[in-house]
Amino acid sequence: MNEWVPVDLIHLSDGRDVSLVLRTVERHEPRRARVRAECLITTDFVNARLQTDIRLDHLEEWEEALRRLGAGEDVGWPQGSRGLELYFHPHEDGWLSLSVHDPDRLTVALGLRPPAEWIDEHEANLQRLRDACGEP
Repeated sequence: MNEWVPVDLIHLSDGRDVSLVLRTVERHEPRRARVRAECLITTDFVNARLQTDIRLDHLEEWEEALRRLGAGEDVGWPQGSRGLELYFHPHEDGWLSLSVHDPDRLTVALGLRPPAEWIDEHEANLQRLRDACGEP
């Protein structure tokens, strides 16, 4: 059996003190249709690690969210989730406002300026996760 290699589905950072990472931490189990993950949030006033799941049926929704973000639209992901929710608001000047909401533990807003190619990088991250999970 191959060893699980974590995949950062989301990895946004200003390169200094603000970052948001959504990282898979446990092998996909086909009968569960989800991957265990952790959301890591770092700012000068917050250092949080939230345990969560990424449902595989939300990966198409994330793909659409990336398309919309590339077009400059606001996005909430995943939609209708009872757990962790992420909200993205791209600004015309390249700044990105983010909100992380976990109904049982934390709500935090942060902002950063991601690199210009961040959408392409996240599409590649999405494909790596799909490949790791055997998803099309």
